[in-house]
This record gives sequence, C-alpha cells and structure tokens, in this order.
Amino acid sequence: MKKNVLFFAIIAISAIVFSFSSCENDMNLTEEESEVVVTGSFRSIGLPACIDLSCLNICRDVQEVRLLAGQKHEAGSVFIVNNKEKLYVAYHTTDDWKIKAIHLFVGACDNLPVNKPGNLVPGQFPYKVEFDSLQTFHYVEIPLDALPKGCLCVSAHAEVVKVVDGKIVQSETAFGEGEKVGNNWFMKFDYCIADCEDVPPAMVCYEDETAWAAGERYVAQGNWATYTPYVANATVNVLAGQNYLVGTATFSEVVNGKVTITLAALNGAKLQDVAESVKVQGYETPPSGNPAPGQFTTYKGNQTTVVVDAYAYYGIHIDAKRVVDCPE
Repeated sequence: MKKNVLFFAIIAISAIVFSFSSCENDMNLTEEESEVVVTGSFRSIGLPACIDLSCLNICRDVQEVRLLAGQKHEAGSVFIVNNKEKLYVAYHTTDDWKIKAIHLFVGACDNLPVNKPGNLVPGQFPYKVEFDSLQTFHYVEIPLDALPKGCLCVSAHAEVVKVVDGKIVQSETAFGEGEKVGNNWFMKFDYCIADCEDVPPAMVCYEDETAWAAGERYVAQGNWATYTPYVANATVNVLAGQNYLVGTATFSEVVNGKVTITLAALNGAKLQDVAESVKVQGYETPPSGNPAPGQFTTYKGNQTTVVVDAYAYYGIHIDAKRVVDCPE
C-alpha cells in the first residue's frame, strides 16, 4: 500500500453572542461585521469565513444553488454542506445586492410551512435573522441531531436590496434556486446529509537510516559521512543514505561562546527510538579519517535544539527513520 498524506483544514471561529432583535425601519447602509445570533438549536454567524464553507472541516462536496431575487435576478449563491456534527447554510450576495434578513427551513419535506393554497410562508420558517446593517455574507449552523436523517428539504429565503451609490434602488424577495412550491415562484431544493465516516489514519512505513548534515566528506573514499563548516544563520540539508533529504540543520550566531543548532524534519522523517539519536562533534580545524559517532563528545542525546560550544566545523550525525513505501 502506498503511503497516503492527508491534509485537513480547520477553521476556528470566535464569536460574541447577542440577543435577537428585529431591525429598525431605517437601514444603516454601512456594512459591518455582523453579530452571532443563537436561537434554539442554531447559530447564525456573520463573522468572516471562507465563502463556500469548504474550510469548515466538511466531509462532502459543497452544494451550491443560485440565489434568485424576484425570480429572475441572480443576486448571489446559497451554499450548503455538513460535517460529522453540523449542517451549514451560507448566503452570499454579489454585485450590488445586500441581505436585509434571512428565513431558512431545513427539515422533512412534509413539515414545510405552507398556507392553505400550498404556498410557502417564510415568516414561519424556524431559522430567522434580521440584520441591523446590510450584509453580503452570512451563514447558519444547525446541529445534525436537530434534523431528520437522510435527505432533507431546504428553503432558503432572503429579503434583499440593491444598493447603488449608497441608496436602495430595488427591494426583492429571494430564494435559493430549486423546485417551485405551490402557486407562486417560491422554491425549495433537496439536500442529502453525508455520512462522515471516520477516516482511518494512513499507514506510514519507515526505514532506519544513518544521516549527516551536508558538507565536506571526512574521507575521499569509502565512508560518505560529512562535516559542516560553521556559518552563522546558515541552514544545511540533513541527508540519509547519502542523498535522501530527511531534514535541515540551522546554526545560530555565536552568543557567549555558544551556538544553537536547530534540527527540523522533512518528508515525514523521524528520529529513531534510541538513547542517543543525535550526536554532534565540533572541530577547530577540518577533520579527517572515518568518524566514530559513538565517541562524539560535543553533544549526544535526543533533542532537536541543542546549544553547543562554538567551533569552526561540526559533524552532525542523526539516527533517522525515513518514510518508505509500505509493503503491498
């Protein structure tokens, strides 16, 4: 099995909780960072996040539908996705369109709020937010345990306005594009909650190797071990098996006769689980002859940041574990 490398993007959101209130008749056209509203089982969040919600540790592709204002004006998008614990619905307006209020239904289709003729009634949707200032982005998070399992009906309604030169020139009802409900054009669309299975950790296999900080060879023939001339603030590669990059070594400036050597791993390499995996020997003059790392005296241990006496040259030996393909 080949090794797999998984990357996770995680977003952390800090929020201030405000109590819910209706907005004033006179709208403030200045766009501000909006509040977080907590009502019942959902949080409505206007703090910055990635617009398409892909940064929220999701476990399926984001579903996107157009946000249609007055049935025919494309005012932006509605995004919906879930992770293991929550479902997220985001409203994002574009061009000159701004959001004045949102009303959202997510649940079983049989529970869609409709009147006697069968038309949607957004005022009865369970998730409602009215803004004190016009917004271009806002999202709602709903715990999955507050929703039915499987596929759901979503009706994403918004009150939107078009603002030109600081003035509202058009007001419209907007919906996330989907199937019409009843006799008017109000719409719903379907969303199926993804089953986010736990991903088993990728198998990683290692091979023990001898590694040296790159530099001049101790001997011209045979042993490929290398020593490194000291240069303040310089970084050199650490190579295993002579040519496989497993890390770097960085030298500090001399402070009170001491130099700090900082080792960093690359390509998934690790130190071997031995008593003294890092061995350092300092030299005043270029060394010669095959080195004996077990007899190095400047430093021996397992630290990746070490403070040693200042020398003109250093031999840095590492017992490393480099990543290799796992057996089939």
